[in-house]
Amino acid sequence: MNKEPSIQTLLQDSDKAFEKLYSSYKSDFLAFGKTFSLKEEDLIDIYQEAFLSFYENLLSGKITHFTSSIKTYIFSIGKFKIYEHLRSTSKLKIIDEPINSEITLENLNLDTEVLSEREQLVKSNFKKLGKQCQLILELFYLKGKTLKDIKIIENYDNTDVVKSQKSRCLRKLKQLVKK
Repeated sequence: MNKEPSIQTLLQDSDKAFEKLYSSYKSDFLAFGKTFSLKEEDLIDIYQEAFLSFYENLLSGKITHFTSSIKTYIFSIGKFKIYEHLRSTSKLKIIDEPINSEITLENLNLDTEVLSEREQLVKSNFKKLGKQCQLILELFYLKGKTLKDIKIIENYDNTDVVKSQKSRCLRKLKQLVKK
C-alpha cells in the first residue's frame, strides 16, 4: 500500500478502507509472526484480533492521530498479542519463583563452616559478584523474597527489571562456577 488513509477516510469510508488495510498488511504480518514459530492459523487469529483492536480504538476515539504508520501500530498490537499467546501456551514463561537448577543458593548458608566442595565453589564465586547481584540473589534465594518484594525493597521501577537483573546475576554466577 503506497499511502495510508487518514483517520477521517477510515471513519467515513470505513468498510472499504479497513478491508484494503487488512488485506495489504496481512501477508507481512504473517511473515513477521513466523519468526515466533507459531502456526499460521494462530497467526491469522492474532492478526484479526490486532486489527479488530485497531478498528475498535479508532471508532471509540482512543486514536485521534498517528505518531507512527498504521502498519506499525497494528504490528505493535499484534506483537503484544503474540507474546500473550506464547505465555498462555507456556512457550514463554515469566518466572517469579526460585528456579530448580544445578546451582542454586536455596538452603545454602554462606556463613556455615562445613560446606561441600560445590558449595565452597559457589560461595567463593558468589563473593566475586557485585554487591547488587549479591543482594538480589540473597533476597531471592536465601530470604525467599519474590520479584515484587525485591522491586519494593530496592526501589526498582518494575519487576521486569528485577527479573532481568536476577537472571543476569545467576548466569554470571554459573559462568564463574563452571570456570
